[in-house]
This record gives sequence, C-alpha cells and structure tokens, in this order.
Amino acid sequence: MLQTNKDELLIGLISDTHVPSRVPQIPEVIIEDFKDKNIDYLFHLGDFEKFKVYQALTDAFGKDKVIGVIGNMDFDRKLKTLLPETIELELYGHKIFMTHGMGGPNIVIKRLNRQFDLTPYDIIIFGHVHRPYNEVWRDGKLYLNPGTPTDKKFTDINSYGYLRISKDKVEPEIIYL
Repeated sequence: MLQTNKDELLIGLISDTHVPSRVPQIPEVIIEDFKDKNIDYLFHLGDFEKFKVYQALTDAFGKDKVIGVIGNMDFDRKLKTLLPETIELELYGHKIFMTHGMGGPNIVIKRLNRQFDLTPYDIIIFGHVHRPYNEVWRDGKLYLNPGTPTDKKFTDINSYGYLRISKDKVEPEIIYL
C-alpha cells in the first residue's frame, strides 16, 4: 500500500474538513503547506462530507498518496464504497491504526480503547473530536489527532498536522491556524 523506499516519510494529517457544510473548500494555506513540504502521503481521518473533497485531494497529490477513512458525516455514497472505517498499517516497524472516532470529545482515548483492540499498535491516528491531540498516553502509545482546520465545534482553534516517521523516530507535529 504505502512505499517505504526512502529513509523517512513525511505524512500530512488532516481531519474533519466538513466541506461544504462548514466551508466551501479545504483552506488553500494547508494545501500549499503540504505541497511546499513535499509530503509523501496525506492521511485524512474522515468527515470529508463530499466525494469532491477526496477527489480534489487526489487531484492535488495523486491517488496513491491520499489515504483516508470514512467519518460519521460522510454520507456520500461514493465515499462510503471507497473508504474503510479503519486502516491498519506498518511503517518502518511502527504499527499504526487509523480511524475517525466516535462519541463526544471527552474521554476519547478511553473510548477508542474500548471500541478497538489497540494492543498491537504503536500509533493511533484519529479525528472526530475536532481537538488536536499529540500525546503519549499511559499505555506508551502515541495518540495523534490533527484537529479540524474548518470548524470550531468542540474546540476554539483550528489545526492540521504532520507525522515524520522513520525506523528510528516518530515525530508528530500539530500546526495551528
């Protein structure tokens, strides 16, 4: 699925874009930043809302570079047939689990652990709660959520993120707008 023929990868992270219900398109500043940094992949953690958002991302970065999961607001039939609810992958020996998430913004990490067996994973990347998370929790796993670049529900700040990953390092970063 993902090519790891480089020493490290730079992954752009975005979630809960909510196009068109919150904004007409993903903020161009984010797309330009991803292009300027020459991301290797773009992970979208759900709530695209419309297939045209996914299509715009694949047009900008390439179909093989956009990896996404379905969100609870993704009612578009094309998205529902194209995107899974979860993705499991391994990059440079790091096991990664991706999902949109569920429920309210509080106790989200506990809720993820109740919903899924996250025992085998090192990195859990999720969306849904609109709040950015970049924390190693008591189980030693990295929980990473890029937040939302377009909405202020459940949060007072907009954000997106990056994950730089190699055999020897995992460097998450949240970018605040």
